[in-house]
Amino acid sequence: MVKLTDQIKESLTGTKTAFMATASKDGTPNVVPIGAFKLLDDETLLISDQYFLKTLQNLKENPKVALTYWGEKGGYQLKGPITLHTDDEVFKQDVAWMKEIRPNLTPKSAVVMKITDVYIVKGGPDAGKKIL
Repeated sequence: MVKLTDQIKESLTGTKTAFMATASKDGTPNVVPIGAFKLLDDETLLISDQYFLKTLQNLKENPKVALTYWGEKGGYQLKGPITLHTDDEVFKQDVAWMKEIRPNLTPKSAVVMKITDVYIVKGGPDAGKKIL
């Protein structure tokens, strides 16, 4: 795992939509926009699943994701393994969080990502460079 810098954390918390890429067991890619995500700590991201279909199947077959975002304060690509939570304390916390911010949505699962790699997505000579 890596510890996110304040700049990376600030850029992520200021972003409304991120895009999460998964792949099936046979390598078929899938990318979805997500709007319900937050940092649990400097190394861990919670992604709330309300609608995942292919994504959820991919996560069960291949628990590795890439998440990229761009907002007013920049953006990055984060990579790492995930764990799925459907009936534990993490899931209950996800449900409670969603009731606060989007009461009309009910999570099906909580996806917890341990961030292992961070890359630059901004154009220029360092585009694609691993920074953490």
